[in-house]
Amino acid sequence: MPRLVKQYERAVLESAVRSDDEVQGCWEWREKYVGVEGVLSVYESTSKAPGKSFIRMEYYGGYKLMPAEDTPDELEIVGEGRFFTTSLGELTDAGDELWLKTRNSEYVFRLIDTCWPQNKI
Repeated sequence: MPRLVKQYERAVLESAVRSDDEVQGCWEWREKYVGVEGVLSVYESTSKAPGKSFIRMEYYGGYKLMPAEDTPDELEIVGEGRFFTTSLGELTDAGDELWLKTRNSEYVFRLIDTCWPQNKI
């Protein structure tokens, strides 16, 4: 069972890039979340990979217009009432940013608002 370590009221996914150009399968879904704002929760694995972290980002009224997958000439709202979760990886607290490097991806989250608990990761 993962342990909630920290939660930020407002954060933005600044970037999501491949950490390995040879990643197989569907990777691009991560890119549609870049620029979306929401509640960011940092979890730590307690059994699968102790000490490794993952992030769950939930959207609360923050949204982004993107080309629809089935009709690219039309826009659709991405993010309203949705969430995404990263894989386990190494987390770095860079003050006003969190960096997470997983096996396949590198994420940068910009922290906008306060967190719970108040201590650093």
